[in-house]
Amino acid sequence: MPEAHPTSVVRDEADATDTDLLSLAAQLCFALYSTSRAMTAAYRPYLEAMEVTYPQYLALLALWEQPGMTMKELGERLRLDYGTVSPLIQRLQAHGLVESVRSASDRRAVELRATDASRELQDRARGMIGSVLAALDWPLDNVVALRDQVNALGARLEAIATVGSDTVSQSDSMR
Repeated sequence: MPEAHPTSVVRDEADATDTDLLSLAAQLCFALYSTSRAMTAAYRPYLEAMEVTYPQYLALLALWEQPGMTMKELGERLRLDYGTVSPLIQRLQAHGLVESVRSASDRRAVELRATDASRELQDRARGMIGSVLAALDWPLDNVVALRDQVNALGARLEAIATVGSDTVSQSDSMR
């Protein structure tokens, strides 16, 4: 059975020591990481029954929602690079869940589409989500609010990462 997620007492900055700041239990990044792993583990038996991995499931979600995306668009949507998305899609194609078709408007572009076989998994995916949410036993409003907070946090962190990488690039070029 997985360990419970660590919690720590929130301290004033004046009272915090370096040790407190470096405590694993004090890390937001670790709380998010371990929670993400726990979420994936809760989905795993359902995904195994559907014969897809979690990243493949995410790709199917995106393609069910927006058919006809290019590999590049899918990568942007999933926040994955081309080198990760390409083999992921190849495996989905090998299982008959995704097909590539030439764009009608631009014959050079290849669009990705979920197949009928993958769309047959949608009810099972809904059942998975419903089962995990029921077992979680949290009000749906709390789950939605938490999702929205995590998304807002992610957007802010992406902005910081962009500024940070620009700052690092500038300092590297000054050397």
